[in-house]
Amino acid sequence: MNQVKNSLIAGFCLSLAACSGPDIEAPQFALDQCYRLPLVDASTGKAVLGAEDLVWDQAHNRIFIAAYDRRATEKAAKKKTDDHPPSGGIYAIGLGQLFEPVGDALKLTPLALPHEFSGGLRPHGMTYDAANRELIFINRTYAKDGRKWRMTPKLQRLGANGEVFVGVASEAPCSANNVVAADGEIFTSFDHASCGWQGGIENLFNLASSGIANGTEHVFKKARFANGIAVTDTGDVALAATREQALLLLSRTENGTISEAGRIEVPGGPDNLSIASDGGIVAALHPNMFKLALNRKLGLGRAPSRIVKADPDTGNVAILFDDPDGSKYSAATVAISLPQGLVLGSVTDSGLLICREGA
Repeated sequence: MNQVKNSLIAGFCLSLAACSGPDIEAPQFALDQCYRLPLVDASTGKAVLGAEDLVWDQAHNRIFIAAYDRRATEKAAKKKTDDHPPSGGIYAIGLGQLFEPVGDALKLTPLALPHEFSGGLRPHGMTYDAANRELIFINRTYAKDGRKWRMTPKLQRLGANGEVFVGVASEAPCSANNVVAADGEIFTSFDHASCGWQGGIENLFNLASSGIANGTEHVFKKARFANGIAVTDTGDVALAATREQALLLLSRTENGTISEAGRIEVPGGPDNLSIASDGGIVAALHPNMFKLALNRKLGLGRAPSRIVKADPDTGNVAILFDDPDGSKYSAATVAISLPQGLVLGSVTDSGLLICREGA
């Protein structure tokens, strides 16, 4: 069934305009202003791969990293052995370490170890609740179901200094993709309304049936592959609609309903979102979805990376970074814009990419 679903995804991608991006303006950061920062997990000695999401703790001048090798995990899970699929980690890194690195690779001590979580630790989307100093993240746990390994996403919490909270903050949809904490509530994006073969049908017919959940309640369900989610400075919710090549601006009402108030077209399929210090929405884009699928699913070739910043008030979109063939950094899924420069993470590449302002 996974093969059928993957075929549907690849076939759908071929019909997308996102498979071949438009001409764009020169980016703010040239490729020669950027360098890779290799990371090593100090508990295992292994290189950190798949830093899929990043969040910025402004009060303490650090960035949290959610990383795991998704392709290796999925490959191991298919073998039907008793060996638990590989886990990943959550790390904290100071801004000084990012922009003034020492040595070739930076060793990071994970905030928690995989055995502290039932089903392992494979963080996907992540948010930081500054008021409670907690990380809330989608944990892709695995448990044995007969001879097969079954993946179940759980919404879990981790203290900013590594305090592990046993249990689930709230239930996660079966297709949970990203999460954001807002005014005491937790919103989770789900990229499909259904899972399994039904999700493949949504891909095939390009259905607008994904969106945002508050706990188990679907409060918005009109997006095509809802992905990254963030709260703007005005309190609205920004949602990445990957298949629509758009950022949806969603307004919240006092009775809890969410409706689309506007949208910003972007040159690629948006993935994770973050908010810059000036209020702009920073989005990692996938300009070529077919190359992304080959890289992500099969490990073939490299995928382009593109980062933009969108003004939620005017709709203007500025190109911050563009790597058309992924030669510098492949398949970037997240970026954070800081006064010192730009920090990128990737679902498949190693370490982080750092672009220094004025370099």
